[in-house]
Amino acid sequence: MEDDVKKLVIGLYGEMQLSMRLHELGWQVHRAYIDEGIDFTITKYWCPECKKYSEQYIRYDSYKGQNRKCVTNLCNSCKKTELNVITRHLQVKTSEGIPTKKANEKNFSFHPKIRYDMGDTVFYVWIAVFPSKIGKICHFYIFNTKDVSLFDDTTLDTYQITDNQKTTLKIRDTGEVINKGKKYSYSCFNDKFYMNFEALE
Repeated sequence: MEDDVKKLVIGLYGEMQLSMRLHELGWQVHRAYIDEGIDFTITKYWCPECKKYSEQYIRYDSYKGQNRKCVTNLCNSCKKTELNVITRHLQVKTSEGIPTKKANEKNFSFHPKIRYDMGDTVFYVWIAVFPSKIGKICHFYIFNTKDVSLFDDTTLDTYQITDNQKTTLKIRDTGEVINKGKKYSYSCFNDKFYMNFEALE
């Protein structure tokens, strides 16, 4: 029971840290009330005319003798083009890991509920949490669902018949994944996935 509470707390901590980071990058973060596999839906506005992300244009007009604010669906840059809503769906997994013989390394097991190519808008965010002198440090690994095939064999029967498939990563406190796979390379976690917030764009 105590372990379950601890997992819940660290999970919420990871999601909170992720939410703040996404908000800083201009994403609106929407959290699911019921866990159905997608934890966050995040959105941004895109102007097809300016070819860039934009805020909504806020117009001020006089109404009944007072200056009133009106939030429009127009681009804040060109003020004439309707914005498109760009949406991404995230499954988030957070872990504090299990200590190893080395003080600066831990084993992290991530248990994704979605293990298939779900298209361009569905992403995993795996969060490894380490203690430090200034609090906790989060390392974010962000990748599309189709990228699982870079480091795991999705053709295994266990991917089709059980919900217990786990990926275990040995991670240093610097965020470096040091797994050595015989069939697959885990270097993608360092070269491609680590702090890969650009993938969401």
